[in-house]
Amino acid sequence: MTERVLRLPPTTAPAPALLAVPEARAEARPAVATRRPVHVVITVGVTAGLYAISLAGVTSLQAGTDARLAADRAPAAAAVAELRGTHDAEEAQLTQLEASYADAAASYAQIAAAIGAHEKSLAGLGKQVAAVEGSASALRVPTLASLPSVSSRTVYVSRPASNACTTASGKPC
Repeated sequence: MTERVLRLPPTTAPAPALLAVPEARAEARPAVATRRPVHVVITVGVTAGLYAISLAGVTSLQAGTDARLAADRAPAAAAVAELRGTHDAEEAQLTQLEASYADAAASYAQIAAAIGAHEKSLAGLGKQVAAVEGSASALRVPTLASLPSVSSRTVYVSRPASNACTTASGKPC
């Protein structure tokens, strides 16, 4: 089965010239409302509603879990806050002790310098004492006669007892 081939007649019309702007303009067509099936719109709405409800449920569960977790951790948080306060107080005490220690170290350095100066003056005094002892030993000092001793006993003088009575004051004896 073979079909017959038809040939087109040759065209003799000249080729159209290309223009940048076509001469004829197409008329604007009125906009036609596109129609969507109602069941698609309802399905999208129901799906969005179910999704919102599930998100609200998950948020509610998460909020309850977070509240229980915060309540469980409240004693630990209070202990941490108390520990932080204690640590800050101890740090302040350590800072104060450090300042006191630095003052004591500076005072000790001053005392050590003063002791060094006293030791130098004592060494000079020791040299002077040695020189004086040397010159004193060269001198002959006569021995002194012994002095009489002084007694330290106490002497009591007694008065005679008197039994005299007088009525000069107007009182009987």
